[in-house]
Amino acid sequence: MLSAKIIGQRIRSAVAGEKAMNQTILLVLVALSIVMFYAAHGAAASHGDREGTGVPAAGPRGPGGPDVPLSDVEKEKLAKHIVVEELTDAAVQTACNRAVAEDVPVVFLTAGRYVFEKEVSVPGGITVLGEGSGTVCQAKGNDTHLFRADGDNVRFTRLKLQGADTTISTDNDTYGISAYGKENVQIDHCELLGFSYATSFGSEATAQVDHCHIHHNLRDGLGYGVAIYSGAYVLVTDNEFSQNRHSLASNGALNWSSPKELGKYTHKSGVRKTHWEFIHNLVGSNDESHYELCAVDTHPGMDGTFVVEANVFENLRHGVGIRDGSGIIRGNVFRDLRTVTNSRSLVAISINYGKHNNIPVEGCMPHDIEVEGNVFLMEDAKYEEYSVGKAENIVIDGELVPETKADRMAPPPLPLLVPMDAEEELQISEREPVAKPDS
Repeated sequence: MLSAKIIGQRIRSAVAGEKAMNQTILLVLVALSIVMFYAAHGAAASHGDREGTGVPAAGPRGPGGPDVPLSDVEKEKLAKHIVVEELTDAAVQTACNRAVAEDVPVVFLTAGRYVFEKEVSVPGGITVLGEGSGTVCQAKGNDTHLFRADGDNVRFTRLKLQGADTTISTDNDTYGISAYGKENVQIDHCELLGFSYATSFGSEATAQVDHCHIHHNLRDGLGYGVAIYSGAYVLVTDNEFSQNRHSLASNGALNWSSPKELGKYTHKSGVRKTHWEFIHNLVGSNDESHYELCAVDTHPGMDGTFVVEANVFENLRHGVGIRDGSGIIRGNVFRDLRTVTNSRSLVAISINYGKHNNIPVEGCMPHDIEVEGNVFLMEDAKYEEYSVGKAENIVIDGELVPETKADRMAPPPLPLLVPMDAEEELQISEREPVAKPDS
């Protein structure tokens, strides 16, 4: 079967120069890639038909976590593998090195508790495959990093990864999976808990996180389920999140030493803008954390773009908090917001300029954000659907928020991240530009 990428290339070359036709073809390409993605991973279709209810079909479109069985396609693809011989990080590293030497694409960790004292570097082209939740990779120390993608096209699947502490303890500096400057890294059907950073993407990496359970990453001051920064492009789709300080946190490429000289954070030159898409996820409470901060976040300094679409946020205090950047927040369901505190209000979506640790950031301003079609299912609790503060050109359900009107250049089109296809490539295309409000 031809991949969606090849099909798209052939279609586009046949109609080069026809702008309107290309937009239609792009939509076909996206749909085809999504179908192939779910066929390959054995996932179910989207949640049931909700037409006529006024509630968008939001949340994960199939089962997730490490115990989802491999599809027949996956079984055949992963059949040739190197088995890790002992329950240590050294044995996992040895198996990875052997897989490269013998041209075997898969390293298989059978059920057992693997104790990691050092980080395992996974070479490009290798899939690290577990046997479901029975395959546990455990950090031994408070500063242990489990895995790092050391090449392109690295995949982690059917694993349970556990850091040092599932509480708010600031002694926890463990990392689950990191990818810096590598392309087409995939983390799917895994469980990650107890880390300071469960997953971390930077230095213009491209990656996809899908069908995972990511929870109890609560370390005070950090506690990130998915951390995206320094020009990374990451698609986060069809996961379940709960009890993370931030389920997703994002930033740009900041010069961390600049405040000492300039009194503000500046951006590193020559690094592309960060972009991420958070789509069809289920996000639950973080009431075991300090302050119950927003689940999905752009830090001051995240001068790139984002898409938050078709997610369910439930049983939490604050859903989406945007302090910088441009993007789309569309078709999400906010249900039964609640808090265990009496001092902080319930907010579904907030958009407001901020400082990074009370230090200003060069060029920081949330701007050109389209907010539309979100649904709020609440009973008696007092809450805010939208809290908009200092920001520029914020459009909610087709109406410009008057206080945010600003004369600035329209932003360029947002990237469009198409789910990984059978060739395990995250395709990057282009969306329609974020609309500039009428003057």
